[in-house]
Order: sequence, then structure tokens, then C-alpha cells
Amino acid sequence: MAHPPPILIGIGSNDYPERAIGKAEQALRDAFGEVSLSHVLRTAPLDGRGPDYLNAVALVHSDRTPTEIIAILKAIEDRLGRQRQQPTDAIPRIVIDLDLLIAGDVCDGSLDLPAPDLTARPFCLFPAAELLPNWLHPRHHATLRELADQARDHNSFANN
Repeated sequence: MAHPPPILIGIGSNDYPERAIGKAEQALRDAFGEVSLSHVLRTAPLDGRGPDYLNAVALVHSDRTPTEIIAILKAIEDRLGRQRQQPTDAIPRIVIDLDLLIAGDVCDGSLDLPAPDLTARPFCLFPAAELLPNWLHPRHHATLRELADQARDHNSFANN
């Protein structure tokens, strides 16, 4: 019996993030079974507003379609209190953010797979490379380990 394909899910939170990431990990375990979680990284918000984020990547395996996985992730976000309105000064937090980064070897622009943020943001790339170092990115024709090494060599992300 073939092993289900690897699924990488980005996890981010800036509202009681340790607790939120723990709850997200448990919800992913409930939905998919075994979960491997990367190291957790602390990053400043991209827009510079609000508290720092904690980010991690979860590895699960599933035969579900990417559309089914996205629906599961949105349901988990909703259950954990995700606020979908645009942040304002009065609402600077999101509680939890779950993003499908990789769904096996699926390469689908309409679903943003693999996720463009995967290689553009160190807080996605480095944890993903930790979990699936030999996964070959179909657009960059390099492994996640190679892409992470290139990012470290060309940028000042050594502490991430």
C-alpha cells in the first residue's frame, strides 16, 4: 500500500501564539492523524503592526484533494477563532492562520500550489526544509534544502 503524499501546512499566530499553535497542532492531528511540527520561528508582522508572530510548518500525510484540505484548514481556523476581516488598529490580530504550502507533487496555479509564499518567506521555507529537505520544488527545480541554503547565502536570515 502506497504511503499518502506529504502535505505541508504553514501555521502562524500572533495572539497567544504558543497556545494557538498547540491547539492548531492538535486539530491537525484530529483531522489527519500523525503530525510532525517544525521548530517554531518568531517573526515581526509583515505590515509592522501588532505583536510578533510565531510560525511553524506541520507535515501530515493525506490522500485528500487540495480543495478538501483547504476546506479542513478553514474549518480549523474558524473553530479556533480566526478573524477574517482586515486587521485595523482596533483589530490587530488573526488568532491563527493555516496555509496549504505543499500537497504532494500537485502543481496548480489556480490553487497556489505549491504556495508562492513557500520560497518567498523564510518563516515558511526554513521550517518546510526542516521537514521535507529532499522535496523537489516543481517550479524552482531544486530541493527545499537547496532553496533554504540559497536563501541563507543570499540574505541575512541566519537567525531564523
